[in-house]
Amino acid sequence: MLPESAIIERAFKLGPFSVPPQRPEPLVQRAMAAALGMTIFCLDAFTKADLSVAALYVLVLLIAVGGGRATHRSTIVGWSLACGTLTVVGYAVYALRGAGPLAGAHAAINLTILIIATILLLHAYDVEMSGAASEQSYRRVFDTLAIAIWEHDFTPVAQAVADLRSQGVSDLKAYLAEHPAFVIAARRMVRITDVNATALAMMGVPSKDMFFSHLAGFLPETDESFSDCILAIDERRPLFQAETRVVPFVGDPIDIVVTFGLGPDASLDRVPGSVLDVSQRKRLEAQVVRTREELARVRRTSALGALSATLAHEIHQPLSAVQSYADAAGRWLNRSEPDLAEAHQALQGLGRAMTCARGVMHRVRGLAGSLPLDPSPIDLTELIPSALALVAHEVAESGSRVRLNVPLYPVNVLGDEILLKQVLVDLIGNAVRAMAGTPAVDRLVDLDVHVEASRVRVRLSDRGEGWSEAVLADAFQNFYTSERSEVELGLAICRMVVHRHDGALTLSNRVDGGASVEIILPLHRAPGTPTDGEVTTTA
Repeated sequence: MLPESAIIERAFKLGPFSVPPQRPEPLVQRAMAAALGMTIFCLDAFTKADLSVAALYVLVLLIAVGGGRATHRSTIVGWSLACGTLTVVGYAVYALRGAGPLAGAHAAINLTILIIATILLLHAYDVEMSGAASEQSYRRVFDTLAIAIWEHDFTPVAQAVADLRSQGVSDLKAYLAEHPAFVIAARRMVRITDVNATALAMMGVPSKDMFFSHLAGFLPETDESFSDCILAIDERRPLFQAETRVVPFVGDPIDIVVTFGLGPDASLDRVPGSVLDVSQRKRLEAQVVRTREELARVRRTSALGALSATLAHEIHQPLSAVQSYADAAGRWLNRSEPDLAEAHQALQGLGRAMTCARGVMHRVRGLAGSLPLDPSPIDLTELIPSALALVAHEVAESGSRVRLNVPLYPVNVLGDEILLKQVLVDLIGNAVRAMAGTPAVDRLVDLDVHVEASRVRVRLSDRGEGWSEAVLADAFQNFYTSERSEVELGLAICRMVVHRHDGALTLSNRVDGGASVEIILPLHRAPGTPTDGEVTTTA
């Protein structure tokens, strides 16, 4: 197998932009052509033997016009006529001196060769002019686009992948995951062959000469998008798109979306890629998220205020009645001759007031969710992805990943979809925040669903610091919060919701580090549900 050291060495040996070899000046070329033409004329006209050297006028024509890269068609035609004239004059001089029997035939053949060469040179000139026009049009579009464009040379990467294939590597994706040094080395191989003005402005580079010559110049070593790019090159995908972050010449890192084509017909030595700066969009998205969170806090505060106002309003009257009846009973009993009948009536009123107060408290408990649920079947295989979608932005922004392990078939429970979804959202968000101090590569949340005979287990595990002893002891106390358990509803309310679904919620620590939350719910198995064990893993 190709050693990674060889790949890295090759990456550093690749130079910057290549410079095409310089051609001689046209005046020098034509002087050389004229000298060669006069030499051929002298040999053709003044030698005694029939050498038929006039065919060499084709060399004169090629040197004079540079293989068709002339400044105008008239230059090719002019030099062709001059060579033809020399051929005819040379034959005439040779004929006056006593030409051989085949001299005329040789002259005709030489003129035919010259005419054919002229036609080919004119065609080459037309092709070059057409290509130059296309290139000029391309350059005009390339340099004036408002989107940043830079061209990549992916041929070294394709060759490195081909070397791996020849060494027996069949699973390239697995190889790249196991050999990050190869990915880094391959990224260093990619040359930037050209950029437009918009790209220069975006990257803060004054001129093309100062632009980074290699892709690794502005991609951080921790970039993970290039692995997929290598796979796209190997598969020759018609369209490759990735979102990554680049480091400009000056300033803060920029979030970008890069797109280019790698189809079978694409030339890998000049692959133009469009680069879109999405930093502003990212900032706006983050601002929207912060605004939504602030609005949610305001709504919760408003709801708490409304609940408090409702409680105060509703319970004020029964409490006042309780106080009034209690005072009346006390006055009747404190007389010199206690009036027991009146005291008895006051105490009866006191009982009625207490019953009213209990009714108010029952209503408040109903507002808090203590009333019986109106359950309906809920498919956890659909509920979990929809809950994950609500926290996808927070997961991505934290650099975390969520790995799902759910059955392929429906897993139904009875309950309130909104309440269960909110519990999952809060627990996932709590797990993501708990891994803030974990290295980015290890920020993984596992969400597993295991179906048993009559119940289903939903286990959510993270790679954070785990639950402390204090949290495990007090996490389910009302209004308890800590750095590890600061969730939207609170663990106590999460457990209350699960309990109201006839389930259980428990906390534990992973053996290899991190925290785990397990939810157990009764299984509602619909007719025709497949047997257990048909499980898939989705990352």
